Amino acid sequence: MSCQSHYLTLVVLRYKALLHHIIKKGLRGVKFEVTHRANVITKYRIANLTTQPTKKLMFPVDENATMKSVIEYFQEMYGFTIQHTHLLCLQVGNQKKASYLHMEACKIVEGQRNTKRLNEKQITALLKVTCQRPRDRENDNLKTVQHNAYDQDPYAKKFCINIIKKLASVEARILPAPCLKYHENGKEKDCLPQVGQWNMMNKKVINGMGEQMG
Repeated sequence: MSCQSHYLTLVVLRYKALLHHIIKKGLRGVKFEVTHRANVITKYRIANLTTQPTKKLMFPVDENATMKSVIEYFQEMYGFTIQHTHLLCLQVGNQKKASYLHMEACKIVEGQRNTKRLNEKQITALLKVTCQRPRDRENDNLKTVQHNAYDQDPYAKKFCINIIKKLASVEARILPAPCLKYHENGKEKDCLPQVGQWNMMNKKVINGMGEQMG
């Protein structure tokens, strides 16, 4: 094997290991239910992700350490034929006594809350949606109402729900900003905030105090 081929192999292996780590981290703790048992719905939490594909997974089935493949076990016990044997298995239980469940026989439980930290790309996408200018938000809402066509929805009609295609108008008033009072010794004793903001230049607080922590 040439040095170039050896280097390429190492790069591929490291990429696979990194990808496996990312997927495992994202799936850990997620609830799922199995679908290969007739009339029996059992729920588990994902503890790990196997490093080997299903076709290579073996486990002991008795005290004599008789080994059996996951593919054979699913076929003999449940009559379930695994089609995509190259996929990894979900692992439940602890590392010493793990159970392997193939992804074809698993379904993620709906309605789970994601408590994991968002990455930078997800945070940027979230801020882009939530931090909109009022006019842009108004246009998006109007487009959504028009696209969903609530006036043609059979369920809305059945419950006599009518949704107008324009924003509701409410009476409101804008209160003036309060005048802020600072120390008499400062260059600026009073301050009137502009557009909800102000700075502390040329100002002194009336009663400054120090606070000890701990």
